[in-house]
Amino acid sequence: MKRLRVLYLDTPFENVSGGDKNRSRFLWWALGERFEVSLVLLGTAGKTPPPASQFPPLAILPTQPPPFPRPGAAPAFAAADQDRFVQIVRDGNFDVVFGRFTVGYELLDRVARELPDLTIVVDVDMVSSRLVALTWAAHRSFKKRWFLFEKWKLQYFERQLFRQPWLFLFTNGTELEGVRAEVAPQAASGKFALLPNIMPPARELHPPRQPVILFFGSLDSSANVDGFQFLVDEVLPLIEADLKRCGVRLRVVGKNPPPAFAEKLRARGTDRVDLVGPVDSVELALAECLFVLLPLRIASGTRTRILEAAALGRAVVTTTIGAEGLDLGDTVSIGDTAAELAAHTRALLADPAAAEALGRRLKQRSLSLYATAKVANDLAQAVINFAGRTEGATP
Repeated sequence: MKRLRVLYLDTPFENVSGGDKNRSRFLWWALGERFEVSLVLLGTAGKTPPPASQFPPLAILPTQPPPFPRPGAAPAFAAADQDRFVQIVRDGNFDVVFGRFTVGYELLDRVARELPDLTIVVDVDMVSSRLVALTWAAHRSFKKRWFLFEKWKLQYFERQLFRQPWLFLFTNGTELEGVRAEVAPQAASGKFALLPNIMPPARELHPPRQPVILFFGSLDSSANVDGFQFLVDEVLPLIEADLKRCGVRLRVVGKNPPPAFAEKLRARGTDRVDLVGPVDSVELALAECLFVLLPLRIASGTRTRILEAAALGRAVVTTTIGAEGLDLGDTVSIGDTAAELAAHTRALLADPAAAEALGRRLKQRSLSLYATAKVANDLAQAVINFAGRTEGATP
C-alpha cells in the first residue's frame, strides 16, 4: 500500500524548550515513523528562526499580524507566501497537511480551497479561548481587559475553525466534548479525536534526594503566574510550619520568572521558597525532589509536567483542572482549595514512603496509557482512517 505523503506545518521546535515544543517533536517523529514527511516552518517576519539542521524545512514562511477580529494566535501570511505554500503542496503531491492548531490556519484554509481533495489534520494541544477565559475569570480588572477582548476574538474564531471539514486531534477529552457541544455535531463536518500527550522516556537518574518540593514550568505563562500567586498567598501559609519542622523547602524552577515573583516573596517574608528560575535540566530537578506541587487554577490541554514527573516516579499534588484530560485515577493527589492542597502536602511530608509509592503507581499508570509507542500508533491510525474516509468513504 502506498505510504501517505504528509506535510507538517509548525513553528520552529528543534533546540527550543517548552511542553508545546515537546509535543511538536513527538508529532514530527511519530509521523515520520509511518509516513513520508516533509516540513514547512512558520516564523515571525523580520526574525530568523533557529536553524533546523536535523529537520531541514522545504520553506520558512514569515507570519504577519492578523486582520481584525482574528486573534493573535492566528497570524496572517502575505499573498505571495500563500501562493508558495499551495505550490509546495502541489509539487510534493502530498496527501495530508498536518498543522499545529491556529498558527497556520490561513495557509490551511487557502490550500483546502485550492485542493479540496486534500486531507487536513489539526493538532489541538490546547483550546486557547478556554485558557484566556479562565485567566479573565480569575483576574477581572480594567488592567487585564486584554484577556476579555482576546477571549471574544478566540471564541468567534474557534467556532469557525472547528466547523471546517478537517480532523482535529485534542489532548484533553473534556475540551473535546466541550467543543463538540459548542459547535454542535450537525454543524461540525470534521472529526474530533483524542490524542493525548506522551510520558517522555526518562533517563536513569539517581541523584541524592533533596529536601525540596518542586513547582516548575514556564513561569511567565498566565497559568503559572496565577499558580505561583495561589501557592504563595494561600497554600504556603497553611504548610509553612510543616516545611520548617521537616526541614523542607519549596523550589520554583522554570524559564522567564517575572520580577513580581521575587517581589512577592520579599513582601511575604518567607524563608521556605527558593526562586531558582531556569535550570540546565528539569529532569534532574525532578529526580532530586521529594514530590511535585502544582496548584493550578488556569489550564488548557493536558499537563505534560505531570507526565514528566511520572516518568521519574515522582508523586504529584495538583488540582482537578491540573490533572484534567489525564486518566490517572488515584495515582495523583487532587485538591481544589488551599486547605485541600495543604492537607495532601502535609500527608506526603509526614510519610515519605507513601510519597515514593504514589510516584511509582503514577509511573506505572502513565506508562500503560501514555507510552510513546502507543500514542504514536494511535496518531498514525487516526490519520490513516481519516484520509481514507475523506477519499471516498461516507462521513
